[in-house]
Amino acid sequence: MIQVKKGLGLLLAAVMALSGCKSGVSSVTPIPRQEEEMAELTILHMDQKNKGFSSFIQEAEEALGMKIHVMECPDNADNRQALISTILSSGDSSVDVITVNDEMISEFKYKGYLTPLDETVMTEEMQSNYPEEYFREMCMADGKVYSVPFSMDVMMFWVNQELLDQAGMAQIETYQDFSELSKGLGENRYVYGDAWEKTYAFNGISQFVNLFGGDYRDWTNPDTKAAVKCMKELLDKKMTSGGQMVDQYEQMEEKFMNGIYGCMFMYSGAVSQFVSAGVYGEEKIHIAPLPKFGEGVPATNIAAWQYVLNNASENKEAALEFLKFAAGKEGSLSYAKAMNAFPARLDVIEEESLHIQGIEEVREYLRSAKLYARPLCPNSMSAIASMGTLFQKFVLGQMEETAFFQEAQEIIQKYYVK
Repeated sequence: MIQVKKGLGLLLAAVMALSGCKSGVSSVTPIPRQEEEMAELTILHMDQKNKGFSSFIQEAEEALGMKIHVMECPDNADNRQALISTILSSGDSSVDVITVNDEMISEFKYKGYLTPLDETVMTEEMQSNYPEEYFREMCMADGKVYSVPFSMDVMMFWVNQELLDQAGMAQIETYQDFSELSKGLGENRYVYGDAWEKTYAFNGISQFVNLFGGDYRDWTNPDTKAAVKCMKELLDKKMTSGGQMVDQYEQMEEKFMNGIYGCMFMYSGAVSQFVSAGVYGEEKIHIAPLPKFGEGVPATNIAAWQYVLNNASENKEAALEFLKFAAGKEGSLSYAKAMNAFPARLDVIEEESLHIQGIEEVREYLRSAKLYARPLCPNSMSAIASMGTLFQKFVLGQMEETAFFQEAQEIIQKYYVK
């Protein structure tokens, strides 16, 4: 039930007969009306510090008639995960709704920390507005819905047009074009850039597997093997840098903006950073169509930030009302406009009133490519780090190909097979 403060609400009707009064009129004390305090809700939100966020919360408060308190979320990914894990696992009821990423929802939805969302929040019609495969893989478990995606990131192919022009190339369409670009680059410049630190390499590996039409969960698949062989070849032929073994996205993006890489895969959220740095545009850094490495329709990963309902919440009715608002078209559009961010609902991304830098490119990707959720599991961080460590050994020539594929499949068996 929504928490309501009890007012003074006592009947104080005191009817007094004034004996000896010539007029005989009675005096009645007025009865104060009982007043209800508006519902309150506390959200732990990853956007709390961002420009525009307060206006989104204000719109939600006005639409719902409730007071929304916001708790700051740590910027550091490890600290953020530790805080949220502690809140949920300890049964802390001070936070009602929490924003989580794919790695967290993949773990938490199996541990009893979250309240499933009933059909008033996520109807079948509502579910149809999200990428089908992603919604099924990330937001659901055992036939129940556990989250409301609100902000989408699409893994996109980025090129530095200045380096392509220098090499006399208009675009990169195939793997063969990587070799062509390599011939036209100067010293200390590389065709391809990535973040191959052990906890980040997973994103690049799964994206290359998509491009080759493989299956990350099957390392006996020839197309899966071809994808990682290609990544090793990029390093062997010095088309990418061995220095990226310690790089996460921050370092990768900085090198890309400094003209060290000709192309890379990175999520759509990077648009705002490139715009702020003054390097975004058709003649500089921009989004390009996915290159074709294998057969079939191009495929790419998508990721999202999502709302979940803390099972320990004492304000579940208010929380469900907020989640209905966030999942609905009005709330989704409100968030996207306030935050200048790509919404998770496909129909809202197509809204003509939504003007966000790079949205036309995102729309084209969503229309033309297969959209996959990244292959995560209940213990995703350990699985990701294990595969990343193994991958580094393989591409650096520290283990044989046969041993790598065998051990990669053992990781899948350990973490993914129930």
